[in-house]
Amino acid sequence: MNKQLTILFLLATTVCQAQSQISAQDALKLASQNRPALAAARLRVEEARATAKSLGALSPLDLAVGASSRNDVGATDQDLALTQGIDLFGRQRSAKALGAAGVERALAAYRAEASELQAEVLTAFAEAVSARHQSEVSNELLTVAEGLFNATKRRFDEGKVAELQVTRASIELERAKQASELRRADFAAAIKRLSGLLGARADTLNVEPDASIEVLTSPTVDQRPDLLELKAEVLIAEAEAKVASVSNRPEFSLQLVRSPWGNDRGYFVGRAQITWAIFDHGRARNESRAASLKAEAARKQLLDSTTKAKLELEATKIEIDARQARIQRYEAILGSARELVAKSQKGFSEGFGTQIDVLEATRALREVEQELVEARQQLSLAVIDQYKASGFLAEVLK
Repeated sequence: MNKQLTILFLLATTVCQAQSQISAQDALKLASQNRPALAAARLRVEEARATAKSLGALSPLDLAVGASSRNDVGATDQDLALTQGIDLFGRQRSAKALGAAGVERALAAYRAEASELQAEVLTAFAEAVSARHQSEVSNELLTVAEGLFNATKRRFDEGKVAELQVTRASIELERAKQASELRRADFAAAIKRLSGLLGARADTLNVEPDASIEVLTSPTVDQRPDLLELKAEVLIAEAEAKVASVSNRPEFSLQLVRSPWGNDRGYFVGRAQITWAIFDHGRARNESRAASLKAEAARKQLLDSTTKAKLELEATKIEIDARQARIQRYEAILGSARELVAKSQKGFSEGFGTQIDVLEATRALREVEQELVEARQQLSLAVIDQYKASGFLAEVLK
């Protein structure tokens, strides 16, 4: 039995060495490189930036070329005209503000996609870490069960215990083996799910044994994607209102025209031109009012959502503190539980303890170990909730 365990341990060690052990940051980096939706969101940001540049550009310098003829002299010549629009009433500035607001909205959408990816990957990562810990606990309990069985068998051979105790120890050993196999399968399944998100092969992936997700020290809601999107909507509505308000203002342009007639070279005439929609049936006023109302509604929604977001973030802090306190309590008694198992094993092996003592001590250790693993996983999930509530993004996703 001990020889078989040694072989299994060596095989497991070899497999772990062949696999790449990753941290939470490593997982996020891999996922960001293999997430098409995130790449699409990045492209939409670049698209918005290109659109903003075009909206904020100066009016083009237009060149018009034509031909004219005069029957009285029997000649034709070319007409040339250069026209440059001049923004006197803020059209360009308003359009530039609208483009900048569009960029902010695209950035908020990118952060939303990145935040969703982060939560999804970190949740799968936390589940894989928890499954690894559960597997390690089951292996530890399997070792205890094997020790109990060997000690019971030896004492039975010495005629010091009844066959009933050998049977009981054998049953406990079989239960421990099955639990170990089940936990190992659970861990493999968790790694498989994680690898699917990362675009990596499951047989080349593992999680660091002591991996954790860092708790934020001073989180705020300033970077929450939903709040940033609402802020962008306010900016867009304000810019639309400004664009509408100046849409019926006069358009001013300067023009330089070459007339071919008058002398051999022709002559140039400079002129200023104003185009003004004198009556637009209230279109500009109504569009401006509609955009202003839209901005006001977005501001109120932003205020309400910000208040709720702050309460949500405060709730995650309370939950994290409770999870950390629970972990500390179980860590404080874990050493005592292990020591109790060791003492009960020694007592039974040397004849001054009972098999029941070992079984009870093992049951207590199992409960403490499992509660500790569960508490650590719940802490990880609470931290992920904190990330979502604050809009925090890991550096690899920014």
